[in-house]
Amino acid sequence: MPDFRFRAAAALELRRRQEHDAGNVLVHAEARFRQAQTAKHAAETERRSAQSAQVEETRRGTDVATLEWHRNWILRLATTVERLQNDVELKATAVRTAEGEWRDARRRRLALERMKDRAWRRFQQEQQRQELKVIDELARLRHTMADTASERND
Repeated sequence: MPDFRFRAAAALELRRRQEHDAGNVLVHAEARFRQAQTAKHAAETERRSAQSAQVEETRRGTDVATLEWHRNWILRLATTVERLQNDVELKATAVRTAEGEWRDARRRRLALERMKDRAWRRFQQEQQRQELKVIDELARLRHTMADTASERND
Protein backbone atom coordinates (compact mmCIF):
# COMPACT_ATOMS: atom_id res chain seq x y z
CA MET A 1 0.00 0.00 0.00
CA PRO A 2 1.46 3.40 -0.94
CA ASP A 3 2.16 6.07 1.67
CA PHE A 4 -0.33 8.87 2.29
CA ARG A 5 0.32 11.89 0.12
CA PHE A 6 -1.82 15.03 0.28
CA ARG A 7 -1.77 16.59 -3.16
CA ALA A 8 -2.40 20.11 -1.88
CA ALA A 9 0.38 19.93 0.74
CA ALA A 10 2.25 22.82 -0.89
CA ALA A 11 -0.91 24.94 -0.89
CA LEU A 12 -1.51 24.06 2.77
CA GLU A 13 2.03 25.10 3.66
CA LEU A 14 1.52 28.34 1.73
CA ARG A 15 -1.71 28.97 3.66
CA ARG A 16 0.08 28.32 6.95
CA ARG A 17 2.76 30.85 6.02
CA GLN A 18 0.13 33.37 4.94
CA GLU A 19 -1.70 32.94 8.25
CA HIS A 20 1.56 33.30 10.17
CA ASP A 21 2.48 36.44 8.22
CA ALA A 22 -1.00 37.91 8.71
CA GLY A 23 -0.69 37.13 12.43
CA ASN A 24 2.61 39.01 12.56
CA VAL A 25 1.05 41.99 10.80
CA LEU A 26 -1.81 41.92 13.30
CA VAL A 27 0.56 41.79 16.28
CA HIS A 28 2.54 44.76 14.97
CA ALA A 29 -0.64 46.73 14.21
CA GLU A 30 -1.90 46.08 17.75
CA ALA A 31 1.45 47.21 19.18
CA ARG A 32 1.32 50.45 17.17
CA PHE A 33 -2.27 50.97 18.32
CA ARG A 34 -1.28 50.56 21.98
CA GLN A 35 1.64 52.97 21.50
CA ALA A 36 -0.69 55.55 19.94
CA GLN A 37 -3.14 55.14 22.82
CA THR A 38 -0.35 55.57 25.36
CA ALA A 39 0.91 58.71 23.62
CA LYS A 40 -2.63 60.12 23.51
CA HIS A 41 -3.21 59.41 27.22
CA ALA A 42 0.12 61.07 28.07
CA ALA A 43 -0.83 64.15 26.03
CA GLU A 44 -4.24 64.29 27.72
CA THR A 45 -2.56 64.10 31.12
CA GLU A 46 -0.17 66.87 30.15
CA ARG A 47 -3.08 69.02 28.92
CA ARG A 48 -4.99 68.52 32.17
CA SER A 49 -1.94 69.44 34.22
CA ALA A 50 -1.46 72.55 32.05
CA GLN A 51 -5.07 73.51 32.67
CA SER A 52 -4.56 73.01 36.40
CA ALA A 53 -1.43 75.14 36.27
CA GLN A 54 -3.35 77.88 34.48
CA VAL A 55 -6.07 77.82 37.12
CA GLU A 56 -3.40 78.08 39.84
CA GLU A 57 -1.73 81.00 38.09
CA THR A 58 -5.09 82.72 37.74
CA ARG A 59 -5.87 82.22 41.45
CA ARG A 60 -2.52 83.61 42.51
CA GLY A 61 -2.96 86.53 40.23
CA THR A 62 -0.59 87.00 37.36
CA ASP A 63 -0.03 89.22 34.38
CA VAL A 64 -1.85 88.94 31.07
CA ALA A 65 1.24 87.73 29.20
CA THR A 66 1.54 84.68 31.48
CA LEU A 67 -2.16 83.90 31.12
CA GLU A 68 -1.86 84.25 27.34
CA TRP A 69 1.19 81.97 27.35
CA HIS A 70 -0.78 79.33 29.35
CA ARG A 71 -3.74 79.64 26.99
CA ASN A 72 -1.50 79.11 23.93
CA TRP A 73 0.26 76.22 25.65
CA ILE A 74 -3.09 74.55 26.41
CA LEU A 75 -4.29 75.11 22.82
CA ARG A 76 -1.11 73.51 21.48
CA LEU A 77 -1.58 70.56 23.83
CA ALA A 78 -5.26 70.26 22.81
CA THR A 79 -4.20 70.20 19.15
CA THR A 80 -1.67 67.49 19.96
CA VAL A 81 -4.35 65.45 21.75
CA GLU A 82 -6.66 65.83 18.75
CA ARG A 83 -3.90 64.79 16.34
CA LEU A 84 -3.07 61.79 18.51
CA GLN A 85 -6.76 60.84 18.70
CA ASN A 86 -6.87 60.79 14.90
CA ASP A 87 -3.74 58.65 14.93
CA VAL A 88 -5.38 56.24 17.40
CA GLU A 89 -8.41 55.96 15.13
CA LEU A 90 -6.20 55.24 12.12
CA LYS A 91 -4.31 52.60 14.08
CA ALA A 92 -7.60 51.05 15.23
CA THR A 93 -8.70 50.84 11.60
CA ALA A 94 -5.39 49.21 10.71
CA VAL A 95 -5.90 46.67 13.51
CA ARG A 96 -9.40 45.84 12.27
CA THR A 97 -8.11 45.43 8.71
CA ALA A 98 -5.20 43.24 9.84
CA GLU A 99 -7.53 41.17 12.01
CA GLY A 100 -9.85 40.63 9.04
CA GLU A 101 -6.95 39.55 6.86
CA TRP A 102 -5.72 37.18 9.57
CA ARG A 103 -9.20 35.67 9.94
CA ASP A 104 -9.44 35.17 6.17
CA ALA A 105 -6.00 33.54 6.07
CA ARG A 106 -6.97 31.31 9.00
CA ARG A 107 -10.25 30.34 7.35
CA ARG A 108 -8.43 29.39 4.12
CA ARG A 109 -5.87 27.32 6.06
CA LEU A 110 -8.57 25.54 8.04
CA ALA A 111 -10.44 24.71 4.83
CA LEU A 112 -7.32 23.02 3.42
CA GLU A 113 -6.68 21.22 6.69
CA ARG A 114 -10.23 19.87 6.63
CA MET A 115 -9.59 18.67 3.07
CA LYS A 116 -6.39 16.98 4.27
CA ASP A 117 -8.22 15.34 7.17
CA ARG A 118 -10.91 14.01 4.83
CA ALA A 119 -8.24 12.70 2.44
CA TRP A 120 -6.46 11.03 5.37
CA ARG A 121 -9.69 9.36 6.51
CA ARG A 122 -10.36 8.14 2.95
CA PHE A 123 -6.79 6.83 2.77
CA GLN A 124 -7.21 4.98 6.07
CA GLN A 125 -10.55 3.54 4.97
CA GLU A 126 -8.98 2.35 1.73
CA GLN A 127 -6.10 0.79 3.70
CA GLN A 128 -8.58 -1.01 5.95
CA ARG A 129 -10.56 -2.17 2.92
CA GLN A 130 -7.36 -3.54 1.32
CA GLU A 131 -6.36 -5.26 4.57
CA LEU A 132 -9.80 -6.86 4.83
CA LYS A 133 -9.47 -8.10 1.25
CA VAL A 134 -6.13 -9.70 2.08
CA ILE A 135 -7.52 -11.24 5.27
CA ASP A 136 -10.56 -12.56 3.39
CA GLU A 137 -8.31 -14.01 0.70
CA LEU A 138 -6.13 -15.71 3.33
CA ALA A 139 -9.20 -17.09 5.08
CA ARG A 140 -10.57 -18.36 1.75
CA LEU A 141 -7.22 -19.99 0.93
CA ARG A 142 -7.00 -21.56 4.37
CA HIS A 143 -10.54 -22.90 4.08
CA THR A 144 -9.90 -24.16 0.54
CA MET A 145 -6.67 -25.81 1.58
CA ALA A 146 -8.35 -27.41 4.58
CA ASP A 147 -11.07 -28.83 2.32
CA THR A 148 -8.46 -30.09 -0.17
CA ALA A 149 -6.43 -31.71 2.62
CA SER A 150 -9.50 -33.42 4.10
CA GLU A 151 -10.50 -34.74 0.64
CA ARG A 152 -7.02 -36.26 0.19
CA ASN A 153 -7.18 -37.88 3.60
CA ASP A 154 -10.51 -39.51 2.85
